[in-house]
Amino acid sequence: MACLTIQMQCDDAAVGETFGEARGASYDGEATVRINNEAAENGYDQDPGPLDWLNSARITTDPEDDAVRCAVSVGDPRGAFVFTVRRLSDGRLVIHVPHPGESLAHVETSQMHEGTLLVSGDFSSAEAEDDDE
Repeated sequence: MACLTIQMQCDDAAVGETFGEARGASYDGEATVRINNEAAENGYDQDPGPLDWLNSARITTDPEDDAVRCAVSVGDPRGAFVFTVRRLSDGRLVIHVPHPGESLAHVETSQMHEGTLLVSGDFSSAEAEDDDE
C-alpha cells in the first residue's frame, strides 16, 4: 500500500486537536496542498495496493488568474494532468480538462465515453494481478 505524505503551504497553519488534522489560512489567496507518494516519485518498489499508481497530487489557488488548479501525476513524476476551474471577466466559470490529442500530454489518453478518459499504460498492481489468478 502506498505511504502518502501530505503538505500544506499557506500563510498560517495550525495543527488540529485530532490526530492528522491541520488547518491553514491564506491572506493573499495563495495556498497549496500537496500529496505525494515518495516511493512512486523516486521509482522505488513498494507494496502493491491502493494508490500505488499515484506519484503526487496538488491543489493550488491562483488569485492572479482567479483560478483553482488540481494536478495529478501518474506517469513521469515531472509532469501531471492538470484540471483548472477559473472565472472569466464576465463572471462565468470555465473548466479546463486534459483531452486526447493535446500537445505535451502528461500521459496519452483516449476517450472511453463523454466525460471519461482512459489513461494509456498498465497501472495494475501486483496485488490486483494476484487476485486475478
